Amino acid sequence: MEQIKRAIILAAGEGKRLRPVTLSTPKPLIKVNGTRFIDYIIGALKSNGIHEIYIVTGYKKEQFIETYKEDSDITIIENPYYLDGNNITSIYVARDYLEDTFIIEGDQIINNTDIFKSEIDKSGYAATYMDHAPEWAINVEQGRITNFSIDEGDRCHRLFGISMWNAEDGKRLRELVRAQFEDIKDLDVYWDELALSRCNSDFDLGIREVGPKDIIEVDTLDELIEIDSSYAQYKTGY
Repeated sequence: MEQIKRAIILAAGEGKRLRPVTLSTPKPLIKVNGTRFIDYIIGALKSNGIHEIYIVTGYKKEQFIETYKEDSDITIIENPYYLDGNNITSIYVARDYLEDTFIIEGDQIINNTDIFKSEIDKSGYAATYMDHAPEWAINVEQGRITNFSIDEGDRCHRLFGISMWNAEDGKRLRELVRAQFEDIKDLDVYWDELALSRCNSDFDLGIREVGPKDIIEVDTLDELIEIDSSYAQYKTGY
């Protein structure tokens, strides 16, 4: 059993699919029923003893700096490349902290804090079994991820934007990210693709089984309104 010691929260994107709400507020800082997306995550991490937290920012970074300026547990990392490629740019700027780490998309509502229990058997992803996964479909055999697709899949597990990395795999991931950014110079990829495409070679990745309601991802304005009706006002005239 290994121990997660820190967390990296990815919060650099523009959140275009939630416009016009995100024209003034970065998506992770949007309040849903009174609580910011990212504070659901931070609260769940701290309840599990994870207090070394890095937030990777880009779009409207000043709002994150102001919001967390008095929280000594949180370090803000600026991603100056967030407009130049996909989320691999955020992992690149946070690459020094990939060992014994949770990596988390900053726009998820966490309804089960056990997702962030610090003890892990091995590196892997939070996932739930579905008859039909709308995206990020993976196959799992004997607790091990064997293949993946960014697209939909049937009778498979669906990944969420939460992963956990032990020290050894974190070092491997750091080198893959560095090479992709500095040598290959292809930034139009999701960082997860680098790891998942090597799940039968460089990495032995498992899953942390979660329930279908343990994590809520909100990708569109309609989905946001469904959870918090106060945002219905943004539909008018936009």
